[in-house]
Amino acid sequence: MEIHNVNAQRPVTDSLAVPQRPASWKAKFAFRGKQYFYNRIPYNNRAERAVEIPLAFAFLARQPESTSILEVGNVLRYYENALSDTLGIRSRRIVDKFEVGDGIENVDIMDLDSAQKYQAIACISTVEHVGQSFAPTGRFGERQNTTDLEAPLKAIAKIYDLLEIGGEALITVPFGVLSDGGWYVQFSAEYLELLVSKYGIPAQVLSVGYLKRAFVGPGWINPLQWWEEATAEELRYVRYDLLRGGARAIAVIELKKAKQPFTLNLAIDPSPLTYLRSHISRSASLAAGLLCSWF
Repeated sequence: MEIHNVNAQRPVTDSLAVPQRPASWKAKFAFRGKQYFYNRIPYNNRAERAVEIPLAFAFLARQPESTSILEVGNVLRYYENALSDTLGIRSRRIVDKFEVGDGIENVDIMDLDSAQKYQAIACISTVEHVGQSFAPTGRFGERQNTTDLEAPLKAIAKIYDLLEIGGEALITVPFGVLSDGGWYVQFSAEYLELLVSKYGIPAQVLSVGYLKRAFVGPGWINPLQWWEEATAEELRYVRYDLLRGGARAIAVIELKKAKQPFTLNLAIDPSPLTYLRSHISRSASLAAGLLCSWF
């Protein structure tokens, strides 16, 4: 895994460089040498869902028939249609600790039986919420006042543990300046490195790509967006978009289970990292938790 210098000092800003409106909108975005159509389904599509959803469906579509698939966090069902049936990607186990619905198992990922392995695991904008406080909507999050800021890393290590040898996982997370948002942790390069140096995932099985939102059009629901590939270094000062409730940049994490033995060790003290904290987001999270505790 590539190591990035994260020690240089620079003021944290709310966005990337001043965006330039594109001359014309494109229906597709590029990622790792391939072209993907943007997601234009309106549901919760104000930020990173524009690119995460097509990447996730492409990942599922390329899995061989009869592949055992696990989805961590109920996300993709909101975007499925007849095409999903044609591609044969509906058949999967879906676990979500908080969301209730047909076909969803309300199970904490950390409680899944490690003896049951999967050939493919998809997890879209979910692990950053594992072990964190209530979201402002009150729909998900832990009720206790204390949170584990490394729980998202532990969840990724758990996903790796749940893979069969040769199995693949696709995980997306918000990326930029390391942030404790109350109900989410935004990843940074330094934080990601802990997957290898601390949680024991072999470096050679871990591949990470990055996308940044270069421009977003007017409107609140399903705005036109322009996303581009980026490097971790370019994104190191990018903040989470609290206004739209989504990421300005994401890391796309791909894992492939190696033959070498892996021991899941979660009883590890937290690392002394510095997190950017937003009083607005944390206050909203605490207020949601308080309201939910009353009802």
